Amino acid sequence: MKNFIQKMELCEKYLSVSLFIAMLLVLTVQIVSRYFFSFAIPWTEELSRWLYIYIVFVGASEAVSRRDHIAIDIVPNRLSKKANYLLDIAIHLVFTATAAVIVYRGYLFALRMDRLGSITMDVQMSWLYMAVPIGFTMIGIKSLLNVCTSTSELMALTKNKDSLPPLMKTAEK
Repeated sequence: MKNFIQKMELCEKYLSVSLFIAMLLVLTVQIVSRYFFSFAIPWTEELSRWLYIYIVFVGASEAVSRRDHIAIDIVPNRLSKKANYLLDIAIHLVFTATAAVIVYRGYLFALRMDRLGSITMDVQMSWLYMAVPIGFTMIGIKSLLNVCTSTSELMALTKNKDSLPPLMKTAEK
């Protein structure tokens, strides 16, 4: 399972870097055309916005896999290791359930946007709105993988008492 997680994280990194480079190139074309040639290419602003939206959702998935999301650590600091793992499992199950609802509702909404076209590019707006279900699908998968990881570490805790709780791993970095 760790091999699958590593491959998924590597794909996410390549995807986010590729999207960022594409956005950087589009913005460079926009700046060069506007300031050096006094000609604004209309689709560059919209495409860079679309790329940014996809970068945000891929980055959110990466944050969930690294457990870098915003967390209040007052409760985990006061819990035992076993309770901390149980809390982490509960948190990621809530993430998974929330992601499933957002994927479903986001997909339905994106389908409704299929009849609308973008302003400067001749592309249906459903492609933009599909960033939400795609991103939250990745977040849901990562949350389930975090549940599996925390469950296996909880099982190992009964054998090995030296492991850190998952919510405390950020303090160790």
